[in-house]
Amino acid sequence: MSAREEFSFLKDPWKQIQKINNRVGQLIDDFNTNKLYAINYSNLKRRFTEEIENYKNNPELIDIEEFSMNYSFGYHCYNNIDDVYSKEAMYIEVKSYLRTLEVRVA
Repeated sequence: MSAREEFSFLKDPWKQIQKINNRVGQLIDDFNTNKLYAINYSNLKRRFTEEIENYKNNPELIDIEEFSMNYSFGYHCYNNIDDVYSKEAMYIEVKSYLRTLEVRVA
């Protein structure tokens, strides 16, 4: 028997097992909403308000995107989390939260 010989009775069940495995993996991914970060919104609001106060003479230097990026990067560095997707997800969540605040930037 050569090494390249295939058994037909194993080929079809193996494909079915692979399909089931892919479906189970997709189902787990759909339910997995675990985040690697936790945002303290009162702390975030306080820090952003401090940032606004620090730059009150130069309001053009205040940038929500940059603040969100720095906040996310700082959180991940401080907690020793090295995951690019987690940093980006936190950045997006922080940025969207800050845009809903009624804090005067200018």
